[in-house]
Amino acid sequence: MANLNYQNLLFETLQNLAPVPPDLWADMLKVTEIKPYRKGRHLYAQFLDLHIVLEGIIIKRWDDGGVIPNDVIDFICTKQFIFHIEDVDGSYFEADDNAVTAFISQDNMLKLLDQHPLFVKHSGHFFAEVMKRRSFRGKLLNLTALDKKKWFKKEYPEPYRNCTVKDKSSFLGMTPNYYSNLDI
Repeated sequence: MANLNYQNLLFETLQNLAPVPPDLWADMLKVTEIKPYRKGRHLYAQFLDLHIVLEGIIIKRWDDGGVIPNDVIDFICTKQFIFHIEDVDGSYFEADDNAVTAFISQDNMLKLLDQHPLFVKHSGHFFAEVMKRRSFRGKLLNLTALDKKKWFKKEYPEPYRNCTVKDKSSFLGMTPNYYSNLDI
């Protein structure tokens, strides 16, 4: 029964991007895996595989070989998308709490694109949304610490409420103590 709820959430997420005709939906269900992740587990996938977060929060972090080891790069929340490029940018994805994703491999995405030209609209929205969300940190550069925290609360309500102060402050580029002392 829970799987059906996740399928319904996936359908709703896709339908908000572009229409999902019955034949596309049937083919998507054949190639989509609903995957649960426990807190602290990593999401592993091949280059450009897709995860759609259906529940929970996924944190993108620099790996130990990255610019700043284990620093938070981004929070990916419900109805948001992950294209796996961690082999290129030295990062990894980790479940912040128990999470559920819909997983579609790059090969299966290409099959859907071949069979259903309308799926191109969905794919375009996936990429656009990922790029829009990932440009968030650039907007923070010229803001005061207080404005950063306000902006974060507005743009990332789930992580603002649910993630650790350590992760939130890491993402915003400040110490946990300093973050905690900012009243908004």
